[in-house]
Amino acid sequence: MNSEGLLRRDQDIERDSEGGGGAVPLPQEERGLEGLLSRPVPLWSLALALLLVPVAAIGTGAIVDGWEKSGAVGRVAIALARVPDTISGMFKSPAPYYGGKYEKLPGGFTRDAAFTDPGYALISPFDVKRKRSVVQVMRLSDGAVVRELVPDVDAANAASHFSSALVDVHRDKDAPRNRLMHPLLLADGSMVLHDSSPLGRYDACGKLLWSVDGIFTHSTEQGPDGSLWVPFRYPVPREPGVKADFWDDSVAQVSPAGKLVKVDRVADILERNGLARLWRGRPYLQDPFHLNDIQPAMADGQIWKKGDLFLSLRNLSLIALYRPETGKILWWKIGPWRFQHDVSIIDDHRISVFDNNTLMGYPGERVNGHNRLLVYDFATGASSSPWDKGFAANHIATRAQGRGTPLPNGDAMVEETEQGRLVRMSPEGAVRWRYISADSAERRMALSWARYLDPTTDGPAIQATVNAKCS
Repeated sequence: MNSEGLLRRDQDIERDSEGGGGAVPLPQEERGLEGLLSRPVPLWSLALALLLVPVAAIGTGAIVDGWEKSGAVGRVAIALARVPDTISGMFKSPAPYYGGKYEKLPGGFTRDAAFTDPGYALISPFDVKRKRSVVQVMRLSDGAVVRELVPDVDAANAASHFSSALVDVHRDKDAPRNRLMHPLLLADGSMVLHDSSPLGRYDACGKLLWSVDGIFTHSTEQGPDGSLWVPFRYPVPREPGVKADFWDDSVAQVSPAGKLVKVDRVADILERNGLARLWRGRPYLQDPFHLNDIQPAMADGQIWKKGDLFLSLRNLSLIALYRPETGKILWWKIGPWRFQHDVSIIDDHRISVFDNNTLMGYPGERVNGHNRLLVYDFATGASSSPWDKGFAANHIATRAQGRGTPLPNGDAMVEETEQGRLVRMSPEGAVRWRYISADSAERRMALSWARYLDPTTDGPAIQATVNAKCS
């Protein structure tokens, strides 16, 4: 069409709009949009779109499952997959509130006035005012906090460079969300901490001294030579043929100076000891072992030597005695504990095991009545439950985690982790003292594996951390 024709068409449009006898035309851009929206969609393009959506979803899922092998594309895919979690985390309180039923009680420490405990407890409760967890050394004779540590976990995270489908330390384990699991007090007053995050050693004022990158989990214990023994999970699993979120649990040895000395995979330990059937004979699980405690022997026993390790594999209900210098399992037993935590050496022939007594086949993994603190005697091969009346009387029933420490006079310190309750009780259940982790509205918050400190053995470390001067 020539310029004269275009002008005549424009004049006709203007005349129609002014005369009122015809339809009012839309502006050019709106007419283009209307035409686009009213244009019929070919059936083949709709079918193609419906086909491409599941193909794209499957392709993205495949990249996420094997993201560590996909280079930049894999890193982008895993970042996109984490977006929903990141958004939901922005609106979720970092406080570890317990959602089940419990007795409403004020938070804090109370005790039986007729009983005086000479010890201390090392605890890491969530501080509502600070909106993060802290570490406290609590004197048990009166409940006074004689040292409070606010560790700079963000400094340890800042030095972390691993990528994993299991955890993003910068998003999931920053100061507000790091629970400061099972704090270990060292002789100079410093403390070792982690929470499925890098392992860090902090001075008594909270300054980071060193960190070891990786996913360190659950218990932290020091062996007779000063080595730190901590469960470790490879950020990218080394077990062939598994998914990216497989929990490749391992036994890690770290020097007091913060050097990773050795990492021994649980799968390899079981394999070389002829016990791979214990997990390979089961349906695939992303968490087949769940190594939650490594307890070093500090002296020779009847069947163990100084430096041997007791390992607790929760998801196999297995306790094993392991000699790291030879790679040999010397003894192992499944049950009578179920999904247990916290192995403690009582003397040269007995150990205790915190038995969660959990029925995993039930909805919600419910506890079968109450937890138990069992004693296994290597001299007789028999198990007993000396504190059973006390556990029943106090309704101690944490579905997961939990700690039990036998004390010299026959009492036990027991942590009901999920419900945020820590008690010292007699075998019959008399409560010597009690600590409740709760906010001002008496809403319970989980604890993070308290430790009993005995002044006869831990006295110098207690004094070092209490006497530290912080600017």
